[in-house]
Amino acid sequence: MPRTYLSFIALALSILYGAGFAALDPTPNGYAAVGGALVAITWIAVGVFGKDDPGPRAGPTEDAIPPFGTPPEDRR
Repeated sequence: MPRTYLSFIALALSILYGAGFAALDPTPNGYAAVGGALVAITWIAVGVFGKDDPGPRAGPTEDAIPPFGTPPEDRR
């Protein structure tokens, strides 16, 4: 799964977990432990299951100019 989607989900859960402390009065017992574990697991999932987007491919091109492409005199 793309890392951007997993990062968004982890960020949203982190924000909702933090907002829960302000919204819930009094905060239920175990909220910090369970919520903290859930947030930690989501961020670990980002690192374990996230796939980086492939970057631009390097190589000789027909329309690039040096130093980024193959100079015209070296093309065959």
